[in-house]
Amino acid sequence: MELTRRQTLGLAAATVAGSTVAGPLAADARPDRWVHDTLRRMTLEQKVGQLFVCYAYGAAADTADARNTKLYGVATPAEVVAKYHLGGVIYFTWTDSVKDPRQIAQLSNGLQAAAIANGGVPLQISTDQEYGTVVRVGPPVTQFPGGMPLGATRSAAYARKAGAIAGRELKAIGITTDFAPDADVNLNPLNPVIGVRSISSDPTLVSQLVAAQVKGYQRDGRIVATAKHLPGHGDTDTDSHVGIPEIHHTLAEWTEFDLPPFQAAIRAGIQSIMTAHIVVKALDPSGDPATLSRPILTGILREQLRFDGVVITDSLAMQGVRDKYGDAEIPLRAIEAGVDQLLMPVDPGLAYNSVLAAVRGGRISEARIDESVTRILTLKRGNGLVDRPYVDLTRVAKLIGTPSSYAEAQRIADHSTTLLRNDADLLPLSPAPRKILITGFSPTTLATALQRRGATTVVKDTGTTPTDAKIADALAATGAADLTIVLTNKAWDTEVTDKLAKQQKLVNGLLSTGRPVIVIPVRDPYDVAYFQPAATTLVTYGNTAVSMEALAKVLYGEIAPTGKLPVEIPARPNGTDPAPVLHPFGHGLTFDPRDTRLTVASYNIHAGAGTDNVFDLDRTAQALKALDADLIGLQEVDVHWDARSQWLDTIAELAGKLGMYSAFAPIYDFDPPATGQPRRQYGVGLLSRFPIVRGENHSITRLSTQDPNPVPAPAPGFLEAEVDVRGRRLHAYCTHLDYRGDPTVRRMQVADTTRILAQDRRGDLQVLVGDFNAEASAPELAGLWTRLTDSWTAAGKTSGGPYTYPAVAANKRIDFVTVGAGLRVRRAEVPAEVPVAQAPSDHRPIVADLTFRS
Repeated sequence: MELTRRQTLGLAAATVAGSTVAGPLAADARPDRWVHDTLRRMTLEQKVGQLFVCYAYGAAADTADARNTKLYGVATPAEVVAKYHLGGVIYFTWTDSVKDPRQIAQLSNGLQAAAIANGGVPLQISTDQEYGTVVRVGPPVTQFPGGMPLGATRSAAYARKAGAIAGRELKAIGITTDFAPDADVNLNPLNPVIGVRSISSDPTLVSQLVAAQVKGYQRDGRIVATAKHLPGHGDTDTDSHVGIPEIHHTLAEWTEFDLPPFQAAIRAGIQSIMTAHIVVKALDPSGDPATLSRPILTGILREQLRFDGVVITDSLAMQGVRDKYGDAEIPLRAIEAGVDQLLMPVDPGLAYNSVLAAVRGGRISEARIDESVTRILTLKRGNGLVDRPYVDLTRVAKLIGTPSSYAEAQRIADHSTTLLRNDADLLPLSPAPRKILITGFSPTTLATALQRRGATTVVKDTGTTPTDAKIADALAATGAADLTIVLTNKAWDTEVTDKLAKQQKLVNGLLSTGRPVIVIPVRDPYDVAYFQPAATTLVTYGNTAVSMEALAKVLYGEIAPTGKLPVEIPARPNGTDPAPVLHPFGHGLTFDPRDTRLTVASYNIHAGAGTDNVFDLDRTAQALKALDADLIGLQEVDVHWDARSQWLDTIAELAGKLGMYSAFAPIYDFDPPATGQPRRQYGVGLLSRFPIVRGENHSITRLSTQDPNPVPAPAPGFLEAEVDVRGRRLHAYCTHLDYRGDPTVRRMQVADTTRILAQDRRGDLQVLVGDFNAEASAPELAGLWTRLTDSWTAAGKTSGGPYTYPAVAANKRIDFVTVGAGLRVRRAEVPAEVPVAQAPSDHRPIVADLTFRS
């Protein structure tokens, strides 16, 4: 037999009721004496006023504002409260209510005085402080990551701690109710209004963390928490602010996905639940939004879930609730459905008088009004508002934004950053200073965090709708940067946020440059599906200061990325077939933060470039930049030589073009060819992103290769540059050795090399870069390779010596990087060749990616 919709609903409702415990105030609980006495002496006008939660313009209770006069017929917030006997007010930035903590506290006290005057009832003062993307009260109030970042941590302890601190701080400034946590399960990646406000797409995870947040806000923070948006706003692609969404879940699906977080909140003692302006025909076939639905609010929430706390509507100014009925009818239907509090009607006077008229005319009984007012009074009494309506202004500064609270917010953010891809093995970055272009959405906060780590940042803020001119400007700036970071915000949303998909154009343009690019959605993780595949991708789920600081820590390897995706990221929808999964729920890469990265290269720049045999500094600088190395050893460097070096100080010129530090050690040092001209030098150099602490040109046996054209006695030509890397002393040596002569000379040069290296302190790091002319297997070299850990051989990269690139003959092996104890080789490569006409040298470099344990 096929069940009717009514029978199916009844069976599911019985299951729901059987699995749910009672809320904080059981249906048969007796109100205390104060509630009873207060209700008995209240006039109907006062009772109806308790049902309304409205806003008022002004930074102080006695601030006159023409906007109040237009909306309410009175000028000041205090007069608004008094005129309508309001049960609550709500603070917003745009109402000038939340300028700073002391101002908020003074406003709260002033409004409470207005409410209490002449025997009135204290106000519920509320705000939307979900944190993350929905924040009304900014710094110095501690700013926590929002819902989805909490989901990425998987930590109920963090969720409770954040709620506790948030509750205490809001209470300190007179805010007694927070419209949080968000209990929606974000099942739809195209959800325009929930997204990262939701903890997860997994109802179990949402339930666990919502329950923890409720306990944090209410038990620890001592304010009222409000679970929203019943019956669940997570699977819609319509924003209820501008339209009426419909959830197409079956009853079984709603029970499985949307219901559990609200059950968990009720079990945890939630005192208030906010309704959603959404249609769920599986729960109410009438097509009325849940805010106006008696089957949902009374049948399910009150009777089946046995919740007897306060039910408040979402804003009655939202289109989702106004599409079907007029503004005078909406509050009546909401009350009839089971609502206790009416939030922000479009026309407060109209709504207030409509309810009064409905009671006086018999449509709504006064007993029904008493029922809601009893809940509201009980809530106020139970939270200490009746006994302590005012806040202590002398304690505000001591309770707000304490160092320990800031540290807790940072700790939570540190555990939320999620590394999605690290295909290029770019992360963690070495701690070396570098020039970083940061572009996209709101990059300044991240830029500041990176500057504190020694980076030189170029900021190109393109917002959520970049113009073509801004995109071109950002693309042009990549050429001068060592690294580009691009931040996106709802780049997937081409219906509202970015109608021309300009964020997608920006990101794809940056990726097409071939330069290192890190792509970071700082809101919805779903953005990554709308770009060309990026080798390095992270998600922060928000751009709060703590999230950007956590991101900087991860980028530089100060902490490991430990966040796990709290949602599944599908590939970009194509409108027909189900999208495959791009990144599954729970995905998140990591690395060991104890490993510090270091990239070292060796490059023989020689005399010629391609076929024209002209030393081209710009071309050479471009080639060196492409290596993306922290240390670059250069051989056969000509300084003030002749036309070949264009009479320039070559190493200084290259350092200037690359923004690096330099050191140079001559091998040959010639007198000026003419009076007034500089000395001509030929030797080795080092370019470093790290400041060079000390440099030295060590003495070493040399054999002139210039015969039969004798040259002056050679200079030492064995360069040491000492740098500090996260507290470890690193000795970078660069040499240009000629082993083609007598084996005796070979042995002397090896002996000199090992003697120089042996002078360093035990525990210091050593890197030897350079080029040489000999077979790697020459027996005279064995002592050199034994003295230094031959990591290349250990890694199976080569045999018989360090990783080198053979040039024209087997006994002329050019460019090597080898390392001492304490350094581990992650990867080494010879970059791909470029066309001869573009080549800056007739030799090729070696690039080694190293790590050491901090």
